[in-house]
Amino acid sequence: MAISMTGFGAADAQWETWICQVEIRSVNQRFLDIRCRLPFGFQTMEPEIKKQIKAVSSRGKIDCSIKLEKGASEEKLKLNLERAQHYNELLTEFEALSGRKVGVDARDLSSLNIIEENKSGEPPEKCEKVIRECLSRALEGLQEMKEREGQAMQSDIQQRLSSCGNIVNSIEKLSQAEPERFRDRLQERFSQLTEGVEINPERLEQEIALLADRLDISEEVVRFRTHLEHMDEILSQREVGKKAEFLMQELNREVNTMASKSNHAGISQSSVEIKSELEKVREQLQNIE
Repeated sequence: MAISMTGFGAADAQWETWICQVEIRSVNQRFLDIRCRLPFGFQTMEPEIKKQIKAVSSRGKIDCSIKLEKGASEEKLKLNLERAQHYNELLTEFEALSGRKVGVDARDLSSLNIIEENKSGEPPEKCEKVIRECLSRALEGLQEMKEREGQAMQSDIQQRLSSCGNIVNSIEKLSQAEPERFRDRLQERFSQLTEGVEINPERLEQEIALLADRLDISEEVVRFRTHLEHMDEILSQREVGKKAEFLMQELNREVNTMASKSNHAGISQSSVEIKSELEKVREQLQNIE
């Protein structure tokens, strides 16, 4: 089954107050190129992550982005207990000395730096578990999309190759009539040149046989059909791209030979149609692993 190199997968999950988000994007490229963006402190997971991605991708440019953020529900402000305790002792001491109560409002607390932003530091190592969970689900989504895209392209490719097979059948029929057509043309030409002089039939047959041999495209037709059968087999495999690209070169070579051997306008036109279909197939193959 053909697999597309283009795909996208995403997942998110939460562990305690930490939220993990994973996004994986893949586009077509001749070789496999994986790039990871990881949260600070988790770079040691990169070899493991790349190994998991390689398990589902053999070609393509892949960007994997992993983020860890604090949940919105966590308190953003907190009381600096040590500093608050210190100022509370000073106020108590001042009230004892002055004999009067001291009022404190929010502005006072702010100026004393008692209330501060709650920064709990970097995510703990235990977040590795939630990263692995998100990565696994994101890869599943990526693979599902690549398979859907691959199936659609495979169907289109098979239809175009089937069309090429039908056109080759037409070319074969036209080529089989070529020797007889040239026999008639030669006889007509000889009659015009010799003005009624009798032509040696053996000599004429020799010329026709030589011409028929030069015009014979049966070997090219057989090889073309064989390549089409191999393409059908390759499209049912997991890795398609590189093998199919080689066969595309061979298919084009056979078509070019057919066209060069014939002077028939119908064969030339049919060859152009095949090459047009093969070019569209080649473009599709560039996005298949």
